[in-house]
Amino acid sequence: MGKTERIKNGLFFLLLVGMCLPLLQFSFHFANEKGLKGAITEIEKPEFNLFTLQNVKFQEEYEKYFNEKFGFRSSFVRLNNQLKYWLFQNVQANGVVIGKEGYLYEYNYIKSYYGLDYIGKEQLEKNVRDLKYIQEKLEEMNKTLIVVLAPGKGSFFPEYFPDSCIRKGGPTNYTDYVSFMNKDKINFVDMKSWFLKMKPTSKYPLFPKSGIHWSKYGETIAMDSLLRFIEKKSRLKYPSIKIKSIEVSATNKERDYDIGEGLNLIFQTSTYPMAYPTFEILKPEKNTHKTLVVADSYYWGMFNSGFSSSVFNNGDFWFYNQEVYPEHYNKQTLVSSIDFKKKISENEVIVLISTDANLFKFPFGFSEIFLKYYPPN
Repeated sequence: MGKTERIKNGLFFLLLVGMCLPLLQFSFHFANEKGLKGAITEIEKPEFNLFTLQNVKFQEEYEKYFNEKFGFRSSFVRLNNQLKYWLFQNVQANGVVIGKEGYLYEYNYIKSYYGLDYIGKEQLEKNVRDLKYIQEKLEEMNKTLIVVLAPGKGSFFPEYFPDSCIRKGGPTNYTDYVSFMNKDKINFVDMKSWFLKMKPTSKYPLFPKSGIHWSKYGETIAMDSLLRFIEKKSRLKYPSIKIKSIEVSATNKERDYDIGEGLNLIFQTSTYPMAYPTFEILKPEKNTHKTLVVADSYYWGMFNSGFSSSVFNNGDFWFYNQEVYPEHYNKQTLVSSIDFKKKISENEVIVLISTDANLFKFPFGFSEIFLKYYPPN
């Protein structure tokens, strides 16, 4: 056999092995592979029986299953996404926008900055009237309502919007909420304006380049500020947050790289060093006060750091006023299935939190449920 024939046979053998590898991986899982991130619907392996085989349902379902589970699929998806990102600045993630200098956004944050999700003055005024009633009703029960307007990635970094997204802005849910809440004397803290004031002078980044939420450092100082605000309005004593040390890491961790993770690339997008505080919770002499938090995803970092368990005396976190945590981790627990009045009676403070991009649906149906159980006379 000549040299040319050996080369041809060798290449054919490598091609054959390459074609068989996905099937071998699917069957034996001999290689560990990093899974994909994001909203992925898992497809269950179809059950084999004579009935489904005869009506071809098994074959159709198994084809769908195999297309989602074949060997090295995640690696092929990441390779495809990486090439599109490099060559065309295109991302395979729903709602993600690549801004100038590689800043990553979710489009709903850009929409809220320009007021494209504005729900109208009348609706916003009604929402604030409802909050005013809830605040006064809770005060009658010796309880306190606190509203937190959290910052958003779009309003914090509008200078990096891609040119295709820049437009003339109009009224926004945020600006009207601030106006109406001030007018009706709602107990609210405007962390969005506070973050913008700190932006030029903050020693550490308050928002990441490839994440959508406030940074770990930002949420830590925000939590301490929130506790002081709750104390002022409720006249109750809460713990303090003491930052013991701060690690500056070139590798973005946890939620500081949450959009980047969702892109499912082979290589990380460009980032800058982020700060990761180590802190301790200084509890007062008396037990802390049970506090309920109804919030969007901007509270997840605080919750996972133990704020609800340690700072809020094992208070619940109602995610979008839908799922009840921590109970939902072990068993599906929805707000619609719990004793609402009992939960309200157990808590001394109720905190409502929303980033500006979610204000179009704030307070996530909480007012409607409260009014149902505590209707005006």
